[in-house]
Amino acid sequence: MDKDMEELLNLPKKEFIKVNLKWIKEVNGGKLMDTLPLKCPLALWVAHNGAKCSRELVPNTAACPLCGAPMCPDCGNHHVETISRVTGYLSTVSGWNESKKQEFADRHRYDLEGNR
Repeated sequence: MDKDMEELLNLPKKEFIKVNLKWIKEVNGGKLMDTLPLKCPLALWVAHNGAKCSRELVPNTAACPLCGAPMCPDCGNHHVETISRVTGYLSTVSGWNESKKQEFADRHRYDLEGNR
């Protein structure tokens, strides 16, 4: 690994995301060229830094600020499985058809105070 990459991966997570967002905006017009989670810069940061998660289950996954893939909101790991209710049953979102996945993405989510 070259020295510049090593320095970038050793940044704190928030600074790493900030640097990558700036680069993605300048070079690719705001879009990652590859949407595979393993190729996301944040997934590389998590792997390089051995980020440990404090929980096995989280109530909601977050969208990666760099690639948009589901990720753990605590550690940034992209190896997550989202489970949600559809037609009364809990199931993994990855097994849904495309229209159900889009319906899931379009859902409005609120916290207990009514904030989106």
